[in-house]
Amino acid sequence: MVIASVAAGILLAVWLGFKVTENGVFTVIDYSANPKEIGTWKHYGFAAAKLNALDPDAPACIENESGKVVAIRSGVVDFSGKPVTENTLYTMENGEQGYLNGSYGVDGLYLGTSGDGRQVKFQMAGTTGWVDVQDVSLRFYSDTVRLSGYSRYQDSLVHQVSTGLDGQEPLAYSIGSCPSFIDPDVFYFSYDGHWFYKDFYTMSEAMRTGDGLAVNEEPWYNPWQFTPHRTLSSLTNADGNAALAARGINRGVSPEDTWPLEAGQSVLFDAADLFSKVQQEDWMNARMMFALAMNESGAGQSEYAVDRHNVFGHEAGDENPDAASGYPDLLACVQSHAWDWLQKKYANPGNEVWHGSWFGDKGSGINVMYASDPYWGEKAASFLYHLGFEPPELITRDGSEETPVYDRPGGSVVYVFAGPAMLVKTGEARDGYLPVRSEAPLSEGKVDVEIPYEETDIVWIPEKWAAAADSAAEN
Repeated sequence: MVIASVAAGILLAVWLGFKVTENGVFTVIDYSANPKEIGTWKHYGFAAAKLNALDPDAPACIENESGKVVAIRSGVVDFSGKPVTENTLYTMENGEQGYLNGSYGVDGLYLGTSGDGRQVKFQMAGTTGWVDVQDVSLRFYSDTVRLSGYSRYQDSLVHQVSTGLDGQEPLAYSIGSCPSFIDPDVFYFSYDGHWFYKDFYTMSEAMRTGDGLAVNEEPWYNPWQFTPHRTLSSLTNADGNAALAARGINRGVSPEDTWPLEAGQSVLFDAADLFSKVQQEDWMNARMMFALAMNESGAGQSEYAVDRHNVFGHEAGDENPDAASGYPDLLACVQSHAWDWLQKKYANPGNEVWHGSWFGDKGSGINVMYASDPYWGEKAASFLYHLGFEPPELITRDGSEETPVYDRPGGSVVYVFAGPAMLVKTGEARDGYLPVRSEAPLSEGKVDVEIPYEETDIVWIPEKWAAAADSAAEN
């Protein structure tokens, strides 16, 4: 009798445990032929176990009690559906909050759903994060879905960015010289821009499991997208005007001109020398700043560029772009960009927005916190590429482990790259360390953004890191 009572108590406790942990109504549906309900559970975990037991390529999903698809076997996350003034928030794997705007690119790779069925894990533009399932839609992969991807055009790598999954014309632009592992006439899938796949399902499985099934053996970092701003390059009015001429622009503006400009006009015409002047003052790359101005200002033809002398989109947030900053002239805008926005913020390891001073993506670089467009960094890189910029040789660290830099060989840590690190070698090794250009000015071995940057602002990394990078490049 006692044994029976104990058994009944255990069963009751188990039943109550399941009852109090119910977190919704979840139905597994297989769309292989006609929609077929496989089963319904009140615990997401049970429904997920059933879904995962199905064929990996099966068009099967889990719907909640509201009919919302909260999980799929494999496919993409659709970020469309919100107006351009509204961003989508997500949480990165390191716990930091990020944001993007689906109006500039709609598809991310689906990687899974949280244990309560409320958050979706995705990869897009170099980052992996968790987003509220109510803010996105999940879509099966098929040949009829228009996804983003990469291809070779002559010697250039072209990114095709989906603006809609149901046949809308994608946006396509060349972002740099094509790496050797990209073959002609092949469409490559990649949602981080570093690993490339010829098959969607192969990519999906590799990103879930971490298996190395990409066509490249080491992660690839586009040098036009990942060169730090603390490099120098010559830029003349002739260089800038040539880039503008390729867009049908051949004359500047006068003080009385207002927006909209006439065809062929731009505030950037005959203005490249201003960027070189600021490069001399603040050691910020003139071609990179000019490329960014081209990207942010519609090649110097936007309303804010004309009426406010703002060619960088300063303070022009998606929710209220009319809050954009105004400047007395273009030189003042470029000077503010170099000093107030780059030196003090995006190239300042002590600032919360700092993720590296390269254009980057949503995983590292300025793009992480500067723009909601997940491919803002790639677009700036495209302008830089067409400006004829020759990138320096980069020492790349993929972010799988932290990268501290030192004030001298074997000395004290100045700052640490928690994610990917892009480093520019400046001299020869000493005592097992290599000199690389610092992200910010240094004073007595510490970052000091209140002082001008100097040629002597260098930091040191273990020489073995560069050797590992060289080995990876050879592969």
